[in-house]
Amino acid sequence: MAQVVRLNEDLFVLNNPSGNAGLLVRDGRALLFDCHTGCTPRQLSDLGVRQLAGICLTQHRRTQTDGIGTWLEQGVPVYGSDYEADVLEQAGQRWTDPAFRWRRFAKMVPDLAMPASDIRPVQRVRPGQAIDVFDFDVLAVDAAGSSPGALAWLVQIGPQRILFSGQSALAGGRLPNLWMLQKGFGRIQDYHGILGAAPDIRETWRRFLALEPDILVPGSGPIDHNPAEGLVRLDERMVHLQQNVMRASALNFYFPDLYLAWDRNWPRLAGSDPLPLPPFVQGLCGTSFLLHAQNGAGFLIDCGDPAAAGLIMEQIRSGSLLDLEAVWITHMHYDHTEGLVQLLEHFSCPVLASRLTADTLCHPDAYFLPCQYPVPFPVKGLADKTTFAWREFTLTAYEFPGQVLHHGALLVEGYGQKVLFVGDSFSSTGLDDYCPQNRVLPGKNRGMRRCLDLIRQIQPDLLINQHRRQAFRLEPDMLDELERVLIERDRITEELTGRSAGWAWDDAWCRVYPFEQTAQPGAIVTVAVHITNHDAEPLPVRVEPVLPAGCRVVGGSLRQKGVVPPLTAGSHLAEADPDFSLEWKIALPVDTDQATLPLIFRISCRVTEGPAAIGLVQIRS
Repeated sequence: MAQVVRLNEDLFVLNNPSGNAGLLVRDGRALLFDCHTGCTPRQLSDLGVRQLAGICLTQHRRTQTDGIGTWLEQGVPVYGSDYEADVLEQAGQRWTDPAFRWRRFAKMVPDLAMPASDIRPVQRVRPGQAIDVFDFDVLAVDAAGSSPGALAWLVQIGPQRILFSGQSALAGGRLPNLWMLQKGFGRIQDYHGILGAAPDIRETWRRFLALEPDILVPGSGPIDHNPAEGLVRLDERMVHLQQNVMRASALNFYFPDLYLAWDRNWPRLAGSDPLPLPPFVQGLCGTSFLLHAQNGAGFLIDCGDPAAAGLIMEQIRSGSLLDLEAVWITHMHYDHTEGLVQLLEHFSCPVLASRLTADTLCHPDAYFLPCQYPVPFPVKGLADKTTFAWREFTLTAYEFPGQVLHHGALLVEGYGQKVLFVGDSFSSTGLDDYCPQNRVLPGKNRGMRRCLDLIRQIQPDLLINQHRRQAFRLEPDMLDELERVLIERDRITEELTGRSAGWAWDDAWCRVYPFEQTAQPGAIVTVAVHITNHDAEPLPVRVEPVLPAGCRVVGGSLRQKGVVPPLTAGSHLAEADPDFSLEWKIALPVDTDQATLPLIFRISCRVTEGPAAIGLVQIRS
């Protein structure tokens, strides 16, 4: 049962660990604002509700829709954003839609928090539209930012104005997370749009202030009885975070005018000058570089462009290249891997990658990551700091969790030079450090700070970004400044969210492995839930799957519990070596007309309570 907070004679807040839901009651009829699992018929009946007249959603995510299934079956109308109605009504099919599942670059919304099944029908509402249910003013307010079409709901009862803000603003000038603000802007698309929705949500806060609400009821956490103070604080903190991100962004190199829309006067790091490639390194095409040995052999680094195979074969025919002997892949994005399909048709050379990267390439179905290519490749994973000889060169593989957690760097030593291929993690102006679902983890010895430490230790003469046909250096003072930026970012993030920075950026701290698998009807599948703890103290958890009809757990308990170890000093937080894992064996139904079975896992811990992770089982007879 949810805890009930009474705001006035007609208005209640149903609070449970998964969030808040508002309840407007008049003469036995009620209107819900968002719907968590505590919004049950029994709970509403205890409050004198005989009929639920409608549910007003603030956005499309599971935290706002988790308890809605019961009411949909009863035909209760659902009012949602006109902008997000398609996401709600097509949620189930989007999980398996190839356009959503693979090669996602332009659009990162919907996201991992999307509902597992369709929510339909949705009564489409636009900002400024009033809901005609009771003799109260119930107004939809544009709350874009926390999601592109987010709404808030303003209820006026007499002189009192109550604003249901969803995830757009929490009490005390806080936000639930920062990954939700991903959005393309200027010349870039969603994938690179870190804080791209910051201008939108800041405009939302200005709208909220202009409404002069007496009470702000957020999607989770305490109710705010002094919302103006918190909204002003939110804006100040967001400006500081925007300045931090812009100051050291790799995008300042790629798109020098990108951040003018934020503020042209905010300072940025100048960056380093471009340097020529060493004579033994050739920029081939796309993201590919070719190492040339003295005897004419070649070693390829990344293969995103299908044209790479043809260019290498042309060099072999012309006599400028003897043979291709190996390939190194920095990370799993399709602009670094897609060309392997054609390349491996002509060459039998080994494909190498860091151990964590290799798993994403060998088992792409096991992950839900942006910009993946769906074809599995035969890749040999190398442990961190594995050193091997290739012709006259010494090569060393590193785990390099920069732009992507599953990312490697390759150090090439030869002819008196140290050349470090850094994938997409750095440019001459700074950090290409956050993209959604890539799990770029903050903190000491993790993520980008681990990469900076490695560069300090290696002291390469040259760095090479896979997207540019030039080299660069990051001098010690630049490395120190980049680390200061990251430390400051963690501090600002903790002020914004009220908890450790990792929770704000890691939208996959609780995830299903494998994300997707194929099985026959009646088969038994093994599914694990992997959990990362971003706190310095242990995290007790209880996890329980929500099984589709006909499924059952075999050989173990439905509900499992354990303690996730505290934040570690290492960076190897990935499916190849998870910090914590719980496992279920699930028997699939013998007869089912569903081609895809969604497996939702509910988690209960101090961080959240509700549907935290999803996996898919494809049924193939």
